[in-house]
Amino acid sequence: MIPALFLSIIGAAHVYIFRVIASAFPQYSLPAGIGVAALFSSLIIAIALERRGYLRLSLPFSYLGYGWLGLAYLWFNTAIFVDVLGLFLADLTQKSQFYWSATPALAFALIGYAGARSARIATVALTSPKAPEKDLRILQLSDLHLGDSSSLPHVKRIVRTVNALKPDIIVSTGDLFDGYLDMMQPYVETLKTLDAPLGKFAVSGNHEVYAGLEPALRLTAASGFTVLRNQSLDIGEGLSIAGIDDPASHTDESYSEAERSTFRSVSIDRYVVFLNHRPSIRENTLQHFDLQLSGHTHGGQIFPFIFLTKIAYKAKIGLSEIASNTYLYLSRGTGSWGPQLRLLAPTEITLFEISR
Repeated sequence: MIPALFLSIIGAAHVYIFRVIASAFPQYSLPAGIGVAALFSSLIIAIALERRGYLRLSLPFSYLGYGWLGLAYLWFNTAIFVDVLGLFLADLTQKSQFYWSATPALAFALIGYAGARSARIATVALTSPKAPEKDLRILQLSDLHLGDSSSLPHVKRIVRTVNALKPDIIVSTGDLFDGYLDMMQPYVETLKTLDAPLGKFAVSGNHEVYAGLEPALRLTAASGFTVLRNQSLDIGEGLSIAGIDDPASHTDESYSEAERSTFRSVSIDRYVVFLNHRPSIRENTLQHFDLQLSGHTHGGQIFPFIFLTKIAYKAKIGLSEIASNTYLYLSRGTGSWGPQLRLLAPTEITLFEISR
């Protein structure tokens, strides 16, 4: 039902884009229709080839399909805006409407692509009487979505940036791997070079579940991360890290049991960092941790999706105090899903400086 609805909406947007092109250049209606249909079909072809195991063959269709999907989304929005504008400007020709919608859409797409390939660093300073005596530097990566849309040179830049910050601990808050798992070994070798003297820790996200939870987590472990599955670990003096599996791998009943398992051995005297892919705020867990690190929403990734994420989750982007001396940090994510675009929702690598 949901895929059919999604395809219907995307299909209607493509019909709208075709109308914009055909109205401006009626002599090219046939090739325009064929071109738009082919671009719309490329992502469907990529998905079909992937499901049949033809991963390398599907990659060109995936790059083309997701790239076009991002541009088409932006073009659809600018075309509607220009159409509304045309109601007030009687002398706005069909060709003018084409150029006025296509040009900013292309410009936004280029800006968004540059934004997706950036490695912005956000620094957050926190103090707590429960913090370890020695100041800690904890670095959060989230939502890298390594898969068909990934760029190995970009991931290598992220690794160099992270290692230059010299964190004590590195955490990944889910959606590290996202499909095409048989082709991810070069990324595993790159992630192995992430350096953190007190360890690297990770939890699952919903996309690990979609890709195949067990093989995705095996890749995560092979990348040098300790995968926390509904458990907590004591790290050095005064610090514990807890992590829970994404709800996509649980029923409501089993998720409640997972929460109990996650915090069963946690001491309230230690500073507890809780890794939870989704920025959910559950009253029954607030007394068990000091800082929750989450991702999942990408900050909307492409404006104006930020408004949809605000409807879905109460947590705001960045740092929130959700109880007395208890904080949640919602990352915009280090990578991108699907279209490799970031518009008014920059990527981030987050460094937490925790002290007494």
